[in-house]
Order: sequence, then C-alpha cells, then structure tokens
Amino acid sequence: MNQIILGSIALSLIHALIPSHWLPFITIGKAQGWDLPHILKTTFLAGIAHTISTTIFGLLASFAGFQLSNNQYIISSTIVPILLLGLGAWFIMQHYRAHDHSHINEKVMNGKTYKQLLFSLAIMMFLSPCFEISAYFLSAGAIGWPAVATIIVIYNFLTITGMLLMVWLGHHGIKRLNIHWLQHNEQLITGLTLICLAVFNFFTEL
Repeated sequence: MNQIILGSIALSLIHALIPSHWLPFITIGKAQGWDLPHILKTTFLAGIAHTISTTIFGLLASFAGFQLSNNQYIISSTIVPILLLGLGAWFIMQHYRAHDHSHINEKVMNGKTYKQLLFSLAIMMFLSPCFEISAYFLSAGAIGWPAVATIIVIYNFLTITGMLLMVWLGHHGIKRLNIHWLQHNEQLITGLTLICLAVFNFFTEL
C-alpha cells in the first residue's frame, strides 16, 4: 500500500507542475484581462473536469483490479511495474515524435465569451485524463475500495492544489523564468518518472 500512495503522490505532483496543466490558464487569463481570482476560479473548474475524467477511468481500472483481488501480489509485483514501464516508454517515444504537449490549444480561445471559454477549457481538460495513474488504481482495486478512495483523494487534492499553486506563482512572476526546457521535455520527464516508479514498485514488492 505504501508504494501505491508514494507513486500516486509523485504522479499527481508531476502532472500538476508541468506547464500544460497551468501555463495556458495564465496566458488566456492575461489575454482576456482577467484578475487573479478569475484565473484561479477558471483553473479550479477546468481542473475539476480533468480530475473527474481521470477518476472515472481510474475507477474502471480499480474494478478490474477488484475482480483480480485473489492475485493481488501478482498485480502489485508484476502487472503494475510492467504497466508503468510500458507507459513510461510510450511517453518517451512521444517526446521524440512530437513536441506540442499542451492539453489546451490557446488559439481556439479567441473571440469567445467567458462561459464559452470555460466550457471549452473544461471539455479539453475532461477529454485528456491522466492515464498514467491507472496502474495504481488497478493495484488499489485489488487491495480494496478503501485503498481506491485513498488514491482518489490524493490524486484530486494534489492535482487541483498544485495547478492552483502554479497559476498563483505564475501570475506573480515565475512565468518570467525560462520554462521552455520544461515545456519541451514534459513528456520525457513523465516517462522517466514512470520508469523510476516501475523499478521502485518492483523492488519494494520483492
């Protein structure tokens, strides 16, 4: 259970901190002339849409894990590391195949009312769930529904809080820093993190 919690914390924080989850809100908000509370409110609502879709997908993975609960050790020691390793390799390949990693296309936001913008942002975030954490939902499902509820709370709280924190920091000047490297390499960072978590998960289950 400890490796599930630690892995979920790591993935949640990384996804909240990568620019595609917060920088577009600052850019759009400043282009629209919004103040900070308005930008934070928009980030919160769109972030909720993002975590809802991820949670739905996670619950499906948890149900699969629940059906295989008699094989909980095999899931946590073999299947989860393989899934994390495969996802990590996929993200690394995506990094070298494409360089536009943003969930949100800021150009399509021009000329829309606030409600239209909010709806578009929420839909875009809803349709791009973070599938990477599904491996931990699968493992949690094999342990039991209290473990699943723990992962849901960790993921939702850290993702939303992290996004809001980064928007707040970005609005106060962190955006002036050179984050091009982070934007360009966010899929590589995610992939390497998943591979590290796969290795960690494998050795902690030995």
